[in-house]
Amino acid sequence: MRKLLEIDFKDEIKKNLITVYVLAVLIFSVFIVTRTLEHSIFNLGFLFELVFVFGTLRFYLLSVMNRNYAFWGINIVMSIYLLMFILHYTFFKYNIFVLYLSFLAGIFLAINAYMMSSPLYFPRIQWWEYDFRYRGELKAFLRHEDSNLPIRIADIRRECISFLAFEGIKLGEQIELEIPFGKKTFQIKGILKTSREDIPGRPIRYGLKVDVDDKDTLRIYNELSKVWNLKKKANIRRKFTDYVESKEANELQ
Repeated sequence: MRKLLEIDFKDEIKKNLITVYVLAVLIFSVFIVTRTLEHSIFNLGFLFELVFVFGTLRFYLLSVMNRNYAFWGINIVMSIYLLMFILHYTFFKYNIFVLYLSFLAGIFLAINAYMMSSPLYFPRIQWWEYDFRYRGELKAFLRHEDSNLPIRIADIRRECISFLAFEGIKLGEQIELEIPFGKKTFQIKGILKTSREDIPGRPIRYGLKVDVDDKDTLRIYNELSKVWNLKKKANIRRKFTDYVESKEANELQ
């Protein structure tokens, strides 16, 4: 099966996998310690929970490696699992060791979720907004092989940019984006790190790591980020205004 997400760099994957392995050890430790404290080992409930923990951790690892959206659902399941231990061993059977392991596992779970929420992997796409007039996307152009390719900027966060394009672009290349907004054009450089093609025929989603070592590029990125946030807020206000005007017009008719 072809992976939906292609990644150019290995260091970030190693960082994610380290946090996943530590998280797996902590959750498995919580499971063993709590079962030992309750003298409930090698019975039917123990076996069911063992299969649940092992299966959840396995799917969690696969979702991290493949960067698929099942990661967020499994993340919620694991959060609820840890929360049950925290509540139980805080209000019913207080045990500082179990609480320590549970909170530590929760911290690693949150760290990994933060790392994965980068626009390189999971950009914030306004999938619920069907009308493109109210989306926060910005029209832009990508300089590639002496040509300007039309693209749409979908997310700008954490010194990364996610954009949509129909053309296939090789990962690892340094590219330059031109984003016209009003009377100004932003030019920003970076390295193309990730690409995701969810559905054939639909735009390919790319992740760009901005070259923040360049002071001029960093300054432009910070300015572009402010413009991006202002445009999203303006679109929300415009959508509300258009809705009110449309409703009033229908009532007059």
